[in-house]
Amino acid sequence: MGLFDRLFGKGGRVADPARPAGGELAALVDRGIALHEAGRLDDAEALYRQVLAGDPRNANALHLTGVLQHQRGEHAEALAAIDAALHADPGVALFHFNRGNVLVALARTEAAAASFAEAVRLKPAHAAAWFNIGKARLALKQAPAAADALRQAHALAPDTPGLRAEFCAALLSAGDELANGAPLFREAAALLLDHWQSMERPGAARLMLAYSLNQQGRWTEAEQHYRAVLAAAPTLEEELKAHSNLANTCNQLGKMTEAIDHYRAALRLNPALADTASSIAACINYAPDATPGEMLDAHRDWARRYATGLDAAWRRQAADRHMGHAAGHDPGRRLRIGYVSPDFRRHPVATLFAPVIERHDRTRLEVTCYYNHRGADAVTARIRAAAARWRDVAGIEHAELAESIAADRIDILVDLAGHTAHNRMQVFARRPAPVQVEWLGYFTTTGIEAFDYFLSDPHCSPPGQEQWFSEKLLRLPATRFCYEPHPFMPAVNDLPALSQGRVTFGCFNNLAKLNERVLRLWARILDAVPGARLVIQAQALDDLPNRQRFLEFAAHCGIARDRLELRPFVPIEQAALAYHGIDIALDPFPFCGGMTSFESLWMGVPVVTHEAVLIAGRQTLSMLVNLDLPQFIARDDAHYVEIAVALAADTAALAALRCELRPRFQASPLMDYAGFTRALEAAYHRIWQAWTTGSDRTPPSAAP
Repeated sequence: MGLFDRLFGKGGRVADPARPAGGELAALVDRGIALHEAGRLDDAEALYRQVLAGDPRNANALHLTGVLQHQRGEHAEALAAIDAALHADPGVALFHFNRGNVLVALARTEAAAASFAEAVRLKPAHAAAWFNIGKARLALKQAPAAADALRQAHALAPDTPGLRAEFCAALLSAGDELANGAPLFREAAALLLDHWQSMERPGAARLMLAYSLNQQGRWTEAEQHYRAVLAAAPTLEEELKAHSNLANTCNQLGKMTEAIDHYRAALRLNPALADTASSIAACINYAPDATPGEMLDAHRDWARRYATGLDAAWRRQAADRHMGHAAGHDPGRRLRIGYVSPDFRRHPVATLFAPVIERHDRTRLEVTCYYNHRGADAVTARIRAAAARWRDVAGIEHAELAESIAADRIDILVDLAGHTAHNRMQVFARRPAPVQVEWLGYFTTTGIEAFDYFLSDPHCSPPGQEQWFSEKLLRLPATRFCYEPHPFMPAVNDLPALSQGRVTFGCFNNLAKLNERVLRLWARILDAVPGARLVIQAQALDDLPNRQRFLEFAAHCGIARDRLELRPFVPIEQAALAYHGIDIALDPFPFCGGMTSFESLWMGVPVVTHEAVLIAGRQTLSMLVNLDLPQFIARDDAHYVEIAVALAADTAALAALRCELRPRFQASPLMDYAGFTRALEAAYHRIWQAWTTGSDRTPPSAAP
């Protein structure tokens, strides 16, 4: 491919003037092009200048001069020359195309995309222009538009080197960004299944294939491709991506030990991956044998690696800002509260958060939401409408976001993610706000000294747990969260055991929570309740090979195949109806249910839970205490079995309880949104007062 093919793309001459040039001048232009392609730029420029001396408005010579200047790095001059060519002849697609290339070099990406768009308007079959639109839109973080443009380019020139890979990468990015990205993942997978082996970088292409399968829930297939990449002498970059993404896939499949192993392998290849280290910390919550001390150590290790080494000058600047903040504090003004989360969308965190932000007292609080995700839906709109200020912060560097939060002069910054996906732990480590709080989206300490408080309740965090937190425990009076049922949740039905003649136990939790100790305990319950069945519903069971693997695991733990029903994931609208077939819910441990326990109890299904040490294993316990149902909280394994068997034996009492649970809920602190929000606001004012007065004393409660 010649120089000008590379510059301009295939299809068309270098100069396609809309008006004929004089014969002698045209010959000079052609000679200039020949010299230009031969790399004799000075000689070519001399001929272009000679043409312009005879015809200052010669569009071809102006354009080619601009291209030559662009090659030399003289981009501002190049833009002026090509603009002059367009002024003389605005209808040439090639001129707009190369204007876009110059604008890219000038970092004016939006304007470049507009020039490429004009090129394809004039010449719809201009594959290179479509390609460059796609690249520009990717640079602008507009993945869906990029995918559309690259789809056009691929249709026009499917064999162009590198194009197929760019197109597939755009499809994957767009799929991640859109609320319903499944069609794009399927499109990418279909293309890659046929072509990954023939692409320029087959290892990288196979990684994209694996990712596209993973995002469709075809996790076992994805796992096989990731392992194949690792077995095929990958480059360092490919090995790193394979370990990181294989860890995510194992996580989805419920293989938490393997997930941690691959996260650690990725971290050995690149110790700077703070998000990967966060994933390890989050996964340890699922480990059945992890002690509170080990949990604290793991999170402090993250902080030691990624928080304490931040720029000391930035920290000093932040401290100076906070002192000025205190000096200028007006006791009568509204508190400025900032909430940071990637989950202001259809997500359990948003379900718990929305009724609170809507009830914040706007005369006392000014709320800013920092949303760290590109996806948006009706839940996003609801939360956004309740905030005084809204910041879309996905893609913003940690240091830049910390500066922005500091500029907003937030008093209390509240994190709702912890070490879960898309977190901003490195922003909080920079302490952009004087007081920082962890709440709602995480289940144990962050390990980061820059967090002042961990918001909990007396049941999730009873006295004596302070030693397991790097933060000070701040306990709300009754509960650390409220529950707002989805409006589509159906009415409670009659106890299914009465019509079926047998008891059905159920668990709709993440498969990763169902460890061997849990399943062996459930096997004991089934053995003690003749005819009883166990229904397990989880997203990881969508994957048929993984379903078979879990069946074998359950059999190994003593659960007979004919006593077990495995169901794939369904949307909450359908999952809520599934509770109509469940008599008793069994809570896993040491990581118990959260939203699943709320939903089960709301649907009239009591939950048997196993007391644990840390919040991850005490959320259901807190719900049951608030519902005045402590009799369903087991002290140990034997007590757990005893509670479940006793419930199953008295179907009359179970039927009565089924009718009572929803009214109990409605009368409990779990649905007292106004009371909860007032208690939360009182907590904010108390810790703010403690900070402004220099007190180190943690408020013993947050009662209003």
